[in-house]
This record gives sequence, C-alpha cells and structure tokens, in this order.
Amino acid sequence: MDIYIKSFNRAYLLHRTIASIYHYLNNFNGRIVVLDDGTPQKYLDKIKQLFPEIEIIKSPYYEQKNESILRNEIPVKLIPAMFWKEEVLKGSEHFILLEDDMWFSVRVDFREIIKEVTDLRMDMVKFLWLNNSLLISGNIVDSSKNICKVAPELFTKKAKLFEMIFRTNRFKAGGITRRFVDINKELLKYYQLYAVAGGLYSKRYYKACWNHHQDMIDELQQIQQLLQAKEQFCVGNTKQEIIRTTLKTTASLISKESFSGAFDVFKFNKLLNEYWLHHNIYLTENLDEDVPDEWIKNGLKDSEIDFNDWKKWYDTFQERYLNMGNIVG
Repeated sequence: MDIYIKSFNRAYLLHRTIASIYHYLNNFNGRIVVLDDGTPQKYLDKIKQLFPEIEIIKSPYYEQKNESILRNEIPVKLIPAMFWKEEVLKGSEHFILLEDDMWFSVRVDFREIIKEVTDLRMDMVKFLWLNNSLLISGNIVDSSKNICKVAPELFTKKAKLFEMIFRTNRFKAGGITRRFVDINKELLKYYQLYAVAGGLYSKRYYKACWNHHQDMIDELQQIQQLLQAKEQFCVGNTKQEIIRTTLKTTASLISKESFSGAFDVFKFNKLLNEYWLHHNIYLTENLDEDVPDEWIKNGLKDSEIDFNDWKKWYDTFQERYLNMGNIVG
C-alpha cells in the first residue's frame, strides 16, 4: 500500500511526517510518495538525502509557485487537485493520504491494518479527527481490532437537498433549517463520511470525491459528490487517533485570510525551512508531541519575525479554529 504526502514549502514539517512513518508503522514496506507543489529544490534535496528511498513528484504548478517563493512573493492560489487525483490513481488500490503537517503518533502494525481494511471492505478510514466526537460516528456497524466501520446518521443523504441547505442556501433552505436544528453541528457530521486527508482511502472513493475538475478546494462539493455517487462507500475510523497535526503554522493563507493579521506565514515558513536546513537538530524523537515552541523560538532568533508576534498569531488562529468546532486535545 502506498503513502502519499501532499507537500508545499514546509520541509521542516515534511521531515517529521516521513520520520513518523518509519518510527510508528511496523511492517510497512510500501512506497512513500511526496506530491510537492512548490517547495524550493534545496529543501527537497535534503529530504532525499535523509530518506533516499522516497519518491518526489512535482505538480504542474511547481515551477510557477517555486519562482514566487524564491522571489518572496505569495504564490498563485491554485490547488493541484487533479494532479493529486491522477497520481494516487496510478498506485495501490488502497492508499494513505497525508499532508505535510500530519504525522503518526501511535505505533500500529501495518499488516494488521491492511488485513482489517480488506476484511471490512473499507473505502475510507479516518486516522485523525482532532478529538472532536462530531467528526466520527458512534453508529458502529462492524469493527475489528483497530477499525470501526460506521453508518453516519446524516441530516439528509440526498445530494440536491444537501446542496440547497449547506452549499448554496437555495430558496433560503439553510435559513429555514436553522430554525429547527443546529445546522453547523449537522454539517460537521458529514465529515464522518469525508476526510480531505489524514486517513486511508480506496481509489473508487477518492475518484468519487474529486469527480469534477477543481482548482480550489470545495469540501462541501466533494461531500455532495459522494452523496450523489451511485456506489455505496464503507467508511469509518481507527479506534484511537493515530495521527496528529499542528496549528502552529499553515502552508498558506488560502481560506485563512481572517487569521493572518499582520503576520507573514510565508516568511515564517521560510525562516524555519532555513533553520531546519542548516541546523540538523530537528526533534523527530518526540513525535507524540506537537512541534516544540522552543525549536520555533530558536528558528526565529535574530530574524525579522519576533517570537511573541508568532505566539499571538498562533493563539488567535487556534482560538478561532476551536470556535469553528474543531477541538484539538
């Protein structure tokens, strides 16, 4: 089974992601493929030096975005969704898809996971739900040692009605629904059916999610496409979260402009990439913990970004993220 990692200009985190695969996935012998969208070559060269057996495949937007990054400019807002889709459909029938800010934090037997996925005929197994019970279903229909197979109890399974209420609010359907139910809570339940990354997928499931060409991520459209697919998909989650993520940085400000304030996340990532590149002291042994503040502080030392400015940004970003219903423990 292949593992794909979507990567964009955070090599210091990508290092952590790959290291965690080797540290926590017992009996893993598949491919690790980095799908990169603009990370400067010198950082990718170091990743290959550290992990020579991995594959790095560059997106069609790589050169354009890489040039912008090297000029200290904000890259164009294009998501290589079809590139991701085309690449994963070339590989194993089931695959794991991560982002470069996700890492394994629990030891699991990979052969066990593969057998359980096959026995339960799973199409999507969520590894990460941010300690938010609304993002996983309690309606368990089958289970194994590591996996729960669920039947999400959704407000509607009709794609058109979902679109009217949650995506477009056609005929003011969303406003009417709000009079009777907590619409935000009901929307979160659809993420029991869907995960953009941070789990295991079948090709047919992923193909259904990205049925139409998209240059921007529209998660609600992907959920709608799942609902209107003719096939039925078996979904679930691991019995415990086996992946962690961080809110201490973002890859870009796409869809997050309201969090940014005066903080330059691109400059922040560049400084930490440089620190990681020239100081081989990145802490990958503490993978059950978040990226240490002390490491970030050292990376920003004597730079144009003050550590306290980053801390204020992080506190604001985390608070607003929590308020959106994503609870990080």
